[in-house]
Parts: sequence; structure tokens; C-alpha cells
Amino acid sequence: MESADRRYLRLLLVLLLPAALFNAYDAELRAVLLTQLKASFHVGTAAIGLANIPIGSGQFLAFFVVLAADRVGRRPILLWSILGYTVCTTLSAAAWNLWSFAAFQSAAQVFIGAEFGVAVTLLAEEVPPDQRGRYLAWLLLVSPLGAVLGGVLVAVGFLHNPIGWRAFFLLAAVPLLVVSVARRHLRESRAFLAIAARPRRAGSARRSVAAAVAIWRGPLRGRALAVGMVALLQGLASAAAVGWWTYYAEHERHLPTSLAGAFFAVAALVSVGGYVTCGRLMDRIGRRPTAVGFVVAAVVCGVGTFQVADRWVMLPLLIGTAFFGIGVAPALSAFATELFPTAVRAQASAWIRNGFGNTGSVLGPALVGILGGAGLLGSVGAAATLIALVFLLAAPVIWWALPETRHVALDEPP
Repeated sequence: MESADRRYLRLLLVLLLPAALFNAYDAELRAVLLTQLKASFHVGTAAIGLANIPIGSGQFLAFFVVLAADRVGRRPILLWSILGYTVCTTLSAAAWNLWSFAAFQSAAQVFIGAEFGVAVTLLAEEVPPDQRGRYLAWLLLVSPLGAVLGGVLVAVGFLHNPIGWRAFFLLAAVPLLVVSVARRHLRESRAFLAIAARPRRAGSARRSVAAAVAIWRGPLRGRALAVGMVALLQGLASAAAVGWWTYYAEHERHLPTSLAGAFFAVAALVSVGGYVTCGRLMDRIGRRPTAVGFVVAAVVCGVGTFQVADRWVMLPLLIGTAFFGIGVAPALSAFATELFPTAVRAQASAWIRNGFGNTGSVLGPALVGILGGAGLLGSVGAAATLIALVFLLAAPVIWWALPETRHVALDEPP
């Protein structure tokens, strides 16, 4: 690779990092501030669980935004998504009840879902095959820093500011600075420019709908379904654990709020190593064995996290849950991009992440709130444990239904 290409890839990575950082920051805020949101809006546990449904549903609408990246390009969709996310998350600070908060957060999820999905696609298209795993890991590893930021702010007493939890969401104005820099330096991906140069038939609504479901009408259908199921299971388990652990620690294990926030921040920070380890193992031993190992380890640690009573045993298990359960993301991102041709890559990523993965992210916290909060399983800990066990179903799907994509060039059939 020439030095100019290396410099641009480093610049590209820096420009895309906020997409991953704030993708996590927003979700983690709702987790670490759950108790404060309940008190501010005067609602119960079950209501918070139900509110996750409209909030997470914004990611479904993000599907259509990401889909447009296969027609108009990766660059414009990414820039507009950053701007939209910033505005909607900042507005969340002005929410007057739970449902207005849910509405603003749902709109923010539309843009953050599109921003993150297009960022992963753009990076995968620009990086050489033998380095793609580590670059995806570097992009994704900043996600835990969003959780660290939220947890650290709680632990150091930032909640005691004059406007309380609302100040956390005002920090989301930072990405506006990224837009001002990225719009001048960010280039369209060469893979997209290559297919954009080909003659295209005039568009129509019917043809656009047909294009949106292209991966379900051919040999790619099986791959999309398999990766989608893995994304659904991972979203279900990780969102359930992340969304409810702080509440579980405070109310069922009676940890002080500051200590629960500190534990959460430590686990999120250590999970950075999960992304790095996953990325390196992907390039060394392959996507499938890496993903399966991470899934099994995540389930073991996740079950233990919500079952042990001793806080100092809980901490290493929580760290392991984050390290493996969230750290598996680079492998899933690799499958979602490397298994599909350029013409439908953003579409496939949208179906897998915004469709399947987001379904899991919506259902996970909602099910814990309903099953645990309503007393059907007795506690939040029991509900989170059950959902962690369900994630184990992803291992056989990865091993037997997905081809290995290590060292495969994009558009070269694996």
C-alpha cells in the first residue's frame, strides 16, 4: 500500500470514529441514567422497558437511510446522518415526559443507525483484505469509550449539575465539529464509484422496492438470514445486559450508584481489548472460530454476572461479558460486509444491523423489563440470565451456516 493511501486510511478512520463512539454513548446513557429517568418522569420499571420499543424502532427506519447509500453514495448519507443525530440527541435534553424522551431518542436512533452502518461499509470498502479485520476493530473499539464516558461522568458526580441528567445529552453537540472537518476531507469509496459509473435504468417506485429486497430473491438469501439471526441474538443479549445491569446492581445487589457506575465504566473500558483481540484473531485464525469462541465465552460470563451475589466476583464476570459479548462486533461487521457484493453491500448491512440486530436490541431490554419487572421470572437478574443463554444459539449458526471470509477480497466470492 502506498504512503498516500495509508495516510488517507488513517484520516478516514479518525473521521469515522465519532460514529462508533456516539453510537454507544447514547445507548449507555439510557442504561446508567435509568434510575434518574424513572424518577424524573415518575414511571415504573415496566414502562421503561416498554419505552425501549419506540426508541429502538428508530433503527428500523435507519434501514431506509442506509439503503440510500447504495444509490446516492456513502459520503452524503454519512454526513447528513451525523448532523441529524446531533440535533435529535440534543433535543432529548428538553423532554418533558417519558414518551417525548422516547420520541426524540427514536429520531436520534434513525440517524445514529444510518451513520454507524454506512461508516462500517465505507471503511470495509477502502481497506485491503489483509488489514480489514484490525481496521474494523479499531473503528468499533471506541464504542466502549462512549460507555466509559457515561459511567465515569456518573461516578465523578456529574449528575449534581444544575439540570441533572439532561446535561449528559447536551454533550452530543460535539459531532457537529466532525461534520465541519469530514465534509472537506472525506472521499466517496472507490468501490461505490466503480459501480456508479455503470449505466443505470431510470428509477421508479416499483424498481426501488425491488432493489430493497434484492438479497432475498437470490442465492444471497441464506447468507443474509444466517448473519441476520446471529446479529439478532447478539443484539438481544448485549442490549439486555447493558440496558439493565446498572439497575440490577443497584436494586437487586444493593450496590451504591457511584460504585455501579464505576463498575460499568471499568467493564466498558476493558471491553476495548475485546475489539482489538477479536480483530487480530479474525486476521490470524479466521472469522468463524473467533466469533464462536467469543459467543461461548460471553454466555458463560453473562450468566455468571446476573447470578453471583458477591460484588468482587461480579466485577470480573461483568468485564468478561463486555469483553466477549460486545467485543465480538468486528467479526459480525466483517460477515455483514464481506459476504455481499458492492451493489447490495449497504443494503445487506442495513437488513442485518438495522433489521435483525436492532430487533434484538429492542426486544432484549423490553423483555427484561417486562419479564423481570412484572414478576413473571421473579427478578431482573433471572430475566437477563435467560436471555444470555439464548445467545448460545448463535454458535452453531456461525459454524455451519457462514463461509469463512478471511483474506477474501471484496466482490471475490468466498
